[in-house]
Amino acid sequence: MSLGDQSWEEMTCTCAVCAWTMLADSDMSPMYTLPLGLCPLVMCYLQVDHPLRNWRKLGKCQKVIQHSPRGGEYGGVAGSSDGLLAVTDGTNKCVHLLRKEGALVKSIGKGALGGLLYGITFDLKGNVWVTDEGYNKVRKFSQDGRLLQTIYHVSSKRDHFNRPTGVSVSPEGLVYICDSGNHRVTVHEEEGMFLFAYGSEGSGPGCFDGPSDVAFGSDGLVYVIDEGNKRVCMWSKEGSFQSDFRTKYVPDCIAATGDNHLLVTSWSSHTVMVYTLGGQLVHEFGGIGSDPKRRFTGPYGICVDDSGTVYVADYGNKRVQVF
Repeated sequence: MSLGDQSWEEMTCTCAVCAWTMLADSDMSPMYTLPLGLCPLVMCYLQVDHPLRNWRKLGKCQKVIQHSPRGGEYGGVAGSSDGLLAVTDGTNKCVHLLRKEGALVKSIGKGALGGLLYGITFDLKGNVWVTDEGYNKVRKFSQDGRLLQTIYHVSSKRDHFNRPTGVSVSPEGLVYICDSGNHRVTVHEEEGMFLFAYGSEGSGPGCFDGPSDVAFGSDGLVYVIDEGNKRVCMWSKEGSFQSDFRTKYVPDCIAATGDNHLLVTSWSSHTVMVYTLGGQLVHEFGGIGSDPKRRFTGPYGICVDDSGTVYVADYGNKRVQVF
């Protein structure tokens, strides 16, 4: 078993055994034994990528967030680097900006957005991108609510979006959009200019049947939910297909952690699944219900912040659950 397959506790134990074994075979004086014995442990700690949290134990809700006591039909959720959450609300046809502790900062997009709002993300400048599936458009807003841009076509004015769903911004600042009805992912520069697209309708390698969300893994690959084919597809950022794996339940949205895991929601199964980047299912939690401790009714959007805190848009229960 390699270090990459071990838990932190197992790796610590392994390093400790190695350290003391080496010292036992040496002729060193006992006064040097303790500090030198600690050196391999310290080096191991510095070299191993530590998990943000134990993903196998994810499932206990810490808090519920709503913009008002009645909540809303929250479809998408995204977090910013400066401590904000953006939540789409199909009932009120807007986006709510909230502090991560739950306080409402501002509601934006009223009058410009329709009611089928699912994909949402922040770009590198803090602007909010939201997919408007009902209007077949993708809009960009400033945090103070100004409509900065609307994208409704791709390579030409005749090449329109057809049910855009997921949207995400890469570490380089490029915007990736799941054009679900056209069975492709389109890539745009930060001002919206179309760059390229990949995918086509089908079930074979490199094909999609309704891609619904996209995220960027800690390995540098692009992970796309292929909802109709019940799988997650891996691509390079340049649009080269790599591989795929099937999910236990029909997948809807995806978030990538900083420590090589993927969090995948299943609307129809009322479940969140946890996978490794290689496609191994390591945990699942949820089930239908309104119990605020761990149940969902139609979980959809999901995001994870740098500390490992997970936010799930619990659509049917009109709330965001925090884990």
